[in-house]
Amino acid sequence: MNRSEQQKIIDEIIGEAALALLQQPGPVNTQALMDQLTLMKQQSTDDEQRKAITAAITDVRNSISAGKKLREEQPQRDNVLQLFGHNQQSGNNRKH
Repeated sequence: MNRSEQQKIIDEIIGEAALALLQQPGPVNTQALMDQLTLMKQQSTDDEQRKAITAAITDVRNSISAGKKLREEQPQRDNVLQLFGHNQQSGNNRKH
């Protein structure tokens, strides 16, 4: 099995887990996704399926870690977009 086929299977497993979360009451977040994948792994009787679910869990963990790292690297700032520079001064020079 090549890399793209393996990634497709991992994506399908993550999709199944996400769909299961949407169909039941409760939170839909990364922790719930990890819990659902772990449950799917425990309930699986097929070794290949368990390996694929383990790969999906690893993929989600890596994604979470990458997101945390990205947030840590970005400077803390407010969510206000400055439309005008700080050097523009208001004055009595009306243009209209």
